[in-house]
Amino acid sequence: MNKRLQELATTAGISIEYLTNTKQITTLEKFAELIILEAADIATVNQHQWHCPGTYIKQHFGIEP
Repeated sequence: MNKRLQELATTAGISIEYLTNTKQITTLEKFAELIILEAADIATVNQHQWHCPGTYIKQHFGIEP
């Protein structure tokens, strides 16, 4: 698993034991990949429509009102 994804997972409270389980890592990596791909698609599609695509991405995922 990517070191940055590991850092984010532990920050979110996911245990090291969970992260060392191969099946769990595969599932978590796939989940992270899907989020990243969706965010990248949103940013690409909206890059000329929004002043800040990052704000739109946060809104899309319900992080900011």
